[in-house]
Amino acid sequence: MKPSKELRKKYETDYNDRTDFASKARLLQSIWRAEKGYDFDKYGNFLKLNFAKQTGANFLTKGIFEIVKQEIQNKHIDSKVIKEPRIWNNLLSSQPLAFNVFGELILDLRLATSIFKVLYPCRNIKNVTAIEFEYSPGRKSIKYTGDSSAFDVFVVYENELAESCFFGVEVKYAENLFDEPATHKETYEEISIQSEIFEMSMLDKLKEKPIQQIWRDHLLVLSMFIKNNDFKTGDFIYLYPSENDNCKSGIDQYSQTFKNGIENYFRPLTLEKLIDTIKFFCSDNWVREFENRYLKFEKISNASS
Repeated sequence: MKPSKELRKKYETDYNDRTDFASKARLLQSIWRAEKGYDFDKYGNFLKLNFAKQTGANFLTKGIFEIVKQEIQNKHIDSKVIKEPRIWNNLLSSQPLAFNVFGELILDLRLATSIFKVLYPCRNIKNVTAIEFEYSPGRKSIKYTGDSSAFDVFVVYENELAESCFFGVEVKYAENLFDEPATHKETYEEISIQSEIFEMSMLDKLKEKPIQQIWRDHLLVLSMFIKNNDFKTGDFIYLYPSENDNCKSGIDQYSQTFKNGIENYFRPLTLEKLIDTIKFFCSDNWVREFENRYLKFEKISNASS
């Protein structure tokens, strides 16, 4: 249910969001901002830009803030798409969220290893060896998918057989999957056929919203170990909050395009499950703060009473 207009006005988020969940998520970010005593700009989910850039207030720890600054300074080297100013001042954006949930794991790969071992025991993970943001093996390279697709987060690990493997992660928060599909490329079909995991009779559905972007990102994963031998294997993690019904619907529709009984390397994962797993191994304040900021939707009900 969409939050009341009265509450949205109180927290300066009376914006015409296209879904009820986006409206709730925007309001939750503004409630968090108000709790912190930060001023807003235009809408309650936007920080004052100069303040945000100077303090890193959009990020949960100083370590994460330093990672973001370094990534922005070096983004031209690997053609990374880190969008300013929203990385600094838009509390609702999923890009800062990605840094906030994975940034501390870069600084503690042993913690990252423990978490991914629990989440994916079938992969026999020995060590997580690297985590990167906005990673692509080759933007627009015909060696892969020939487009500009990239992973929000890229996790490399070594398995018990000393083989190099990876997880490509797409991070969603308030997205509605209503964006128009990108231009179709023949290589999408070629990789899909080579992978042998799709019902190609459903090709027309794969080309359309809401699942074309999911398909393209998944194909980038497949291109790295099926079309090419960059890694032994890889998986596509689609990370989303459990209350985002548009993401759930997209996942359901996409899953219907797979052949039955075939490994498909598609791993939908809720933010709640990821955070619960992190909490099992880590009691640092940033984990509780992430949960409080992004997932405690009951605060909206409390603010209404």
